[in-house]
Amino acid sequence: MKKFLLAAAAALASLSAPQAASASTIVNAGFEAGPVGLGAPTGWFTLNPLRVATVSSFGGYTAQEGSQFAVIATGIQGIPTLLTQLFSMTQGETISFMVAFATTESNFNDFGGLGIFDFSNLSGTTLFSQSVSSVGAGTAGPWTKVSFTAPTSGFYSINATVQNVGNSRNPSYLLLDAPGVPEPGTWMLMLLGIGAVGFSMRRRRNLRVNFA
Repeated sequence: MKKFLLAAAAALASLSAPQAASASTIVNAGFEAGPVGLGAPTGWFTLNPLRVATVSSFGGYTAQEGSQFAVIATGIQGIPTLLTQLFSMTQGETISFMVAFATTESNFNDFGGLGIFDFSNLSGTTLFSQSVSSVGAGTAGPWTKVSFTAPTSGFYSINATVQNVGNSRNPSYLLLDAPGVPEPGTWMLMLLGIGAVGFSMRRRRNLRVNFA
């Protein structure tokens, strides 16, 4: 029983490993290092610092991990706003993000997306793509969790973009954050559940059947 619980605890620890890997691989993945307000977040790069902000809330959105997240806004029609970071990954490593698209546009199909570029294979992977036509005019889409597993060890870039189409008014937004980790109470319930399974297995192993 004791060995079973130790193995279960190790399994639970491994479940949280992708979160730790995400935090250590990508600088300021959850935007907790700020700085709060306009400008590129620490560790990130943008050519449009007046269109990127680190905030604690935006409209009806709140942070999914910690207390802050990034908002990327559209600018001049036809010119995307980009927030990017270069980082390294080992083969099989997984990173995750929370992303959402919101728009005030109704007449044109503004769009936003999140992607990964693999410098080793010179290939890109789209993790998230939304537009006015997919979420609806003047709609704030939900937070969506996306993940990427590195096919090879090497350098990658994460690229978050949003772009105005048709005019430079009625802005649209891409929101980005790290996924939240389970609350301590959630981990406790999982441990209790695993412990109950182990206890049941032990009782079943000791059960004897008597034939009349």
